[in-house]
Parts: sequence; C-alpha cells; structure tokens
Amino acid sequence: MTNPNIRIKRTAVPGRKPTTDQLAVGELGLNFYDADLFIRRERSGIGTDIVNVGAGATVSNILYVTADGSDSNTGKKLGDAKATIAGAVAISTTGTVIRVSAGTYVENNPIKIPPQVSIIGDSLREVTVQPENSNEDLFHVAPGNYITEMSFTGTVDAGKAVVAFDPDTIRNSDQSPYIRNCTNFIENSIGMKIDGDHVLGNIKSMVTDSFTQFNKNGIGVSITNEGYAQLVSLFTICTDTAIYCGSGGGCDLTNSNSSFGNYGLIADGVSSEKISGIVTVAADAGSSVFTIAGVGTDTPYDGQVMIFDRLYYEVDRLIVGSGGTGYTEPPSITIDAPGTSWGVRSTASAIIEDGRITSINMISNGRGYGSTPPTVTISSPNVGIDTAVVTAVLRPKYYTIQSSTGASSGIATVTITEPLPYAVGVGTTAPIYKQSRILASSHSFEYIGSGVTITTALPQTGGIPIQQNEVVSKEGGIVIYTSTDQAGNFRIGDGVLIDQAAGTISGNFYSKSLIANVTPIVLALGGK
Repeated sequence: MTNPNIRIKRTAVPGRKPTTDQLAVGELGLNFYDADLFIRRERSGIGTDIVNVGAGATVSNILYVTADGSDSNTGKKLGDAKATIAGAVAISTTGTVIRVSAGTYVENNPIKIPPQVSIIGDSLREVTVQPENSNEDLFHVAPGNYITEMSFTGTVDAGKAVVAFDPDTIRNSDQSPYIRNCTNFIENSIGMKIDGDHVLGNIKSMVTDSFTQFNKNGIGVSITNEGYAQLVSLFTICTDTAIYCGSGGGCDLTNSNSSFGNYGLIADGVSSEKISGIVTVAADAGSSVFTIAGVGTDTPYDGQVMIFDRLYYEVDRLIVGSGGTGYTEPPSITIDAPGTSWGVRSTASAIIEDGRITSINMISNGRGYGSTPPTVTISSPNVGIDTAVVTAVLRPKYYTIQSSTGASSGIATVTITEPLPYAVGVGTTAPIYKQSRILASSHSFEYIGSGVTITTALPQTGGIPIQQNEVVSKEGGIVIYTSTDQAGNFRIGDGVLIDQAAGTISGNFYSKSLIANVTPIVLALGGK
C-alpha cells in the first residue's frame, strides 16, 4: 500500500506493547498510539481517512478561512480554505465551526449566520473584520451563534450594528447568541443591537463576555422592544451612550466599565400595553393591593409597571433658559399646582453664581400633574429687572408591580411598591406595561460626560465629567445600580453616596460623617 503523501512514522509509545493490528497499521505510517484510533474507526465503520501532508484533515463540521484562501475552495481543509467569513457562512449548517486565521477580512455584509454556527478567530489582535457596505449591519445572528476572538474596524452609517438580529428572517429563539472577547472600533456604530421585534418567543436576548466598545460617538449596546441581555465585562470608551434600554428592553450588567463619552446607562420608557387590566374591587386612596381582571393566563410580575385611570406626571426637573442678572440671594421659585384634588405642588430651590441662576435643585417633584408642564415663576432680582426664565420638564408616573397572585379566570391580585394616592372604583382601567430596566452591579464610570473625542475627553486635556450623565432614568424607565466613579465615590442608586474624599455618607434624607460613625465602633471594639 503506497502513497507518497503519507507520512511514514513507526514510533512506538514507551511502555506499550503493540498489538498485531497495530503492527499491521504501522505499515501505513501511523505510530502505535494513533493506531488505536485508526483501529477503532475501522472496526466501527467510521472510515479510514489518513492525514495528507500539507493539505490538512477533512472534518465535516469545521470550515477554514485564511487571508490567502479562495471562496471557490471547499473550506474543509486549512490548505483549501475560504477567503472570507461570508464565504464560509454561505455553506455552513447547524453545528458548523468556522475557524478564521490571522488577517484582515473585508466582508460583503450583512453576514447572515445560520443557527448554531460558531465563528472563532485565531486572536482578537490578529483577526480584523471590516464591513464592505456601510449602510448595513455587519453580522446578523441567530439562536446559538458564537462569535469570538476578533476585532471590528472600518465604517458604517450611524445606527448600524456590528451584531444584530436578522430583521428579514425572524426566528423563534431558544438560545441566545454569544459574543465573547471581541473589540469594536467602528465609529458611530452600535456594538450589539438587540431589537425584540426581530425575534420570536420569550428569549429575545444576547449575551456577552469581554466585549470592548471603542466606537466613537456610537452606542455600546442598544436593547429595545422587550429585548434582553446579560452583559459581563462590557467596556465602553467614548461612546455617545454606553448602554441604552428602551421600549421595555432590559439587561443585567456586571463588572463593567464606561469611560469618557456623553452618557453612561440610559433606561427610557416602557413597552406597549401588555395587559388591558380592569379594577374589579374598589380601593381607597392609600391602597397598594388591587384586584385586576383582563390578565388572561399572564401573571403580572416584578419588572412590569401599571397606571390607574390615566397617566399622570411629576415634575422631573427645571431647566434654566435665562439665568437673569442682579440676584444677590436665591430667588423664590413658584411652580403652578396640579389640577387634581389629590395632587401635590412641586417645589425647588435655585443656585446662583455671579448674580445669575446657574442651576435648580428639586425639593419635591410633586404629583398629579397633567401632560402639560406647569408654569414656573421666578421672583425679581435684587438689582435690576432681568428676571430669570425657567421651564419645567415632566416625567410620567408609573406604579411598579411588586408581586401578583397567579392568574385565575383572567383575574389576579396585584401589589404595587407604593400606595396609590387616590381612590379607584370598579371598572377603572389599569393597563400594564413592561418597564425598560438596567440592573447594574459593580459598574465603574470614568469621566462620563467629557465627550466622545479621546484627545479632548482626557482630564489632562481639559475633559470635564458630568456626574448626572452617568445614569439616566426617564419616561418610566429605571436604572438600578451600584457604581464607582473616577474619584472613587461609591453610589447605591440615586439615594446613597459614599464620598471617599470628604469622608461622608449622604442620601436623599440624611448626611453623616464616616469618621463620626465609624470611630465610636472602633473604640468600642478596642475596649473589649
């Protein structure tokens, strides 16, 4: 049996006595250890493929891509590799692994990956993928996809993504696409775009680990229309927005970082109406438990919000249009009262510098306002007649569901997290929505608000952080978080701040010195 491509090798394995079968196989050029595999394959009917020198083994579910390959090749051997990832994806099927060798690959995007296909680069630093079409996403992923060890460069139009669900082939998802150990350098791009409208079922999600976004003026991760993500070690640099959740989108974010850029974490709004609830038992003002009909077989849950009768508003903030002049002391601020009998007027105080109002602190957001912002009146300055001009910005008031009984005959008893300030009667509408929500633990913010251009965002070149831009909850969305900023200040949501430099713990209703509180404890322990 002669074949010039067969490597002749008869090295015996120390300590192992070759069998008769192994001696026979040795004539084929296999060592005695490999002969075991050969014999097992021969006896089981798998086949007798032998490694050909320089060509690589043929494996049915692995495709190869190299910079010097050709898309006319089979891709089934390293020496017969495809030239592009798209070329390999075109012949991939469920269970295919595409191995991408070091090189730069300009791809005819979008690359539409079939379910359960993995694309694995040799090295994050050495495998670079560029989109050929700037008006398209780079990858359209499907359930069970895995992308790892590559960087993304080049150009796409604003709003286009590196990874997104395929809007043209909407599948029922049973397993999240997984992006791991990649870096996105494409300006204006969205690193991961998770649009729940582009996938069916309850698992409208993607997951990631170690995905760096250095996509100037882009978005790290966008999650909308009840999409969901689990994000671990996500790093964003100079993005316009690090993570955006809207229209009922949500994510869990762990051990991640947002550096520079305009905004950090934004949760915006709620989904479309999920349940058309109707109150079946009258409830007095101050109630937090309600019996709701119209839920069908769906049990309301924590993560959803509801309203009663209609959507009311609070005053979110006051914007200074003109700071005026001549103020030697803070002026009085009068915000019109709401039109509801149970409403509460909003209150605020002004901050002045050099005779002008520079900002306004909210004392009370009030309640019971309609959709039209109330008029804000500022008292006249102490000197002159240049009175400041201030306008109110409203935020909708939704009530968060804390728990619910299981639905029975389309009826459930729902508990909300705070008392409803007004009474509701039988037949009151109580629609339920999914809340846009970011749950972030151990998140680091560095110079958020300093801009998207790294050369000017750095503190040594004049970059100034804007702490209010780190976390934004608006239109009913919410960010629940613990974070540390560039100064080492630790925050537990919007309510608690541990200022390391000042040595204080402060919150909405208190301010205490760390030294004053910790020292007595230390002394007490030392005295035992």
